[in-house]
Amino acid sequence: MKEIEIEPVTRIEGHLKMIIQLDDKGDVSRVQACFAEFRGFEKFAENRLVTRLPIITTRICGVCPVPHHLASVKAIEDGLNLTPTETAEKLRELMLMGEILGDHTLHLFILTGADYLLPDLPLKQRDIIALYKKYPTVAKEVVKVREIGQKIIETIGVQAVHPMTAVPGGITKRLTEDKRVELLNEIIEAKKMVIGWWDAAIAPAILKYIDENSELGKLDSNYMAMSYDDAINFYRGNISIIDKNGGLKAEFKAINYTDHIVEAPIPYSYGKSVTIKGEGLTEGLIRTGALARINVAKKAGTDVADRLLKDLRGKFGSPIHGTLQYNLARYVCLVYAAERLEQLLSDPTISRGDTMIEYKMQAGEGAGSVEASRGTLIHHYKWNDKGYVTYANIITPTVVNANGFEASALNAALRNIKRGTVNEEKLWHEVGVVIRAYDPCISCSTHLEKNLLIEVLTRDGKVLKVIKR
Repeated sequence: MKEIEIEPVTRIEGHLKMIIQLDDKGDVSRVQACFAEFRGFEKFAENRLVTRLPIITTRICGVCPVPHHLASVKAIEDGLNLTPTETAEKLRELMLMGEILGDHTLHLFILTGADYLLPDLPLKQRDIIALYKKYPTVAKEVVKVREIGQKIIETIGVQAVHPMTAVPGGITKRLTEDKRVELLNEIIEAKKMVIGWWDAAIAPAILKYIDENSELGKLDSNYMAMSYDDAINFYRGNISIIDKNGGLKAEFKAINYTDHIVEAPIPYSYGKSVTIKGEGLTEGLIRTGALARINVAKKAGTDVADRLLKDLRGKFGSPIHGTLQYNLARYVCLVYAAERLEQLLSDPTISRGDTMIEYKMQAGEGAGSVEASRGTLIHHYKWNDKGYVTYANIITPTVVNANGFEASALNAALRNIKRGTVNEEKLWHEVGVVIRAYDPCISCSTHLEKNLLIEVLTRDGKVLKVIKR
């Protein structure tokens, strides 16, 4: 058995190594996705006050802290049977949609933009500088839209990177009427930019690239996402799982996730994987994220996003299975985020002062979910009558997608390796393209506290010591 290592996979969050295993004939036999960093946030949570977790868990990731902040507080409220005020719920959703606006913009143009928008350049010349030269207006708008998204998070969460205002029973920060009007004017400007990107870049470049490479990484699978009233919703609603034909397999609240999905450690990685309970890896493989959102929901729920979704389904069918179509789905969700932000900020009741309710701490168990940029995120806690955590589990979108990474990368490897002959440059490129399509966040997904293995290496890679637990 020989191996080809692709390390690092670039333009993603965190450290990921792909290992392609070859048989004795030189053909691809298996692909492994190795989450190459260790973090133990579920263990950090134990014996801490549960009310501290919404702040602690934002430190899991600096790219997507808002979903952890909100899934955490929703888990506590589930266990204490608390229902926040309508104003608090709107402010939380506003903060979350600010995150989606900035994050999807970052991914589409900074992380994956070079894959799709610069097809005429040699691979080694496809970078952010070349993107700016070819799309100077779009590049400036990307910076502006992301700035507006971060400003919304900072306004509601106090800190743009690690927000701290969502608490059990509500939110500690109010939105003044003057600030509401200011943000509304900015989001109207951002929405125009985002919608304009379809003609400026998405249709002529990204859609064209996907049409020409439609089989790259393609994978028929089950999909998992939240929805509300049959529409896309990042903050509220149940979790649904559909099969590869679009049939509903399950719909459940976050607290019931163990009845429908199972986690398993990955022996060669510091992460876990998730499958449908009782179905195994092949039949039970699930994908989450933007593609899952547009496959699970019957509609987007906002005007322009609905038109885009209808057009995509007319072109690719429903469900859409192409891995590269994740980026088109992400654009639909980006447009939805801009439109939803305008809806929220156009509502003057979001500036009301009723943002908190009182509660009494008691022993409990709860789970909360939101749609993070990368897919469905679940936080699950148990705590005693003094509020100290006795159990914590966090299921992140990248964990759910781990099996999908390997299956899609296997497709890319088979295209570029045969009988020991390797198209090395194209292999690195195509494996990177399919992995980046998922927009993985490796920091979020590395929470394994069992089967821990640490290797101490020299500068040249020689193993000095192996520590197992």
